[in-house]
Amino acid sequence: MDCVNRLTPEAEDMNHHPDLAISWNEVTVTVTTHSEGGLTANDFELARRIDGVA
Repeated sequence: MDCVNRLTPEAEDMNHHPDLAISWNEVTVTVTTHSEGGLTANDFELARRIDGVA
């Protein structure tokens, strides 16, 4: 949960809302722009930010 709490402000700052799947010892983050039907530059930027806090 700590990981999710660290990445949430990054997503909120970008007004981007990734899908999160939380399991016993794993968090899976799916980043895509549904309105664009795939990946955009914002998705890659959010992924970079998430990598930085994860």
